[in-house]
Amino acid sequence: MSTPRFHDGAPTGDHLGTADPPPTGEDPSTADGCRRRALAFLDDHGARGIAHVNGTLLEHLVGTERLLRSWGAADALALAGLCHAAYGTDGFERSLVPIEHRHALADAVGAVVEESVYFYASCDRTAVYPQLARGEPVVFRDRFTGRVFVAPEDRLRDFVDLTLANECEIAVVGAAAPTAPDWLVDLCAGFAGRAGPGVRHGVRRLLDDVTGIAPP
Repeated sequence: MSTPRFHDGAPTGDHLGTADPPPTGEDPSTADGCRRRALAFLDDHGARGIAHVNGTLLEHLVGTERLLRSWGAADALALAGLCHAAYGTDGFERSLVPIEHRHALADAVGAVVEESVYFYASCDRTAVYPQLARGEPVVFRDRFTGRVFVAPEDRLRDFVDLTLANECEIAVVGAAAPTAPDWLVDLCAGFAGRAGPGVRHGVRRLLDDVTGIAPP
């Protein structure tokens, strides 16, 4: 089964992630106002012009957000998905702003969303990923500071949900020829026990549509 892309080429309308200013009279504290500020932040810091696997970084970020929303993620997590590469990640080195300027993202999207973005970006995947399938407390390592700590389960759930959306957007939803490579199927199966129920169900349905074989 062919899975359509969310969009092709550079975003050209609001539904594709433009960063137009909020309309006059809109309360900037609303979810829509926060999303507009997030898009403005991404545009101001060059996400539209940065190459990514299937197009531009902005396309990937908008696609990740939409996938999370389609799986029923809370607005704060969806916005974290939209901004998840602001500081780069352990799999994508390019950042939009340095860690020293975390306040810039917090000013745009609020502290709760910014903290989720930082947590995602700071993950030392080599240290953390193998632990996520074990069902035991996860000792998280911050790759920016070297700090090591036992991560709260709710924070890990959001991290896993965002990770699954990120990887599925790259390999399946955003790809010109959607596939479900073995590494993705294995990752989804290993992380499923820590994912939220909506994300877990969404991943199963997505992979089943592509391969006919959903992870357990």
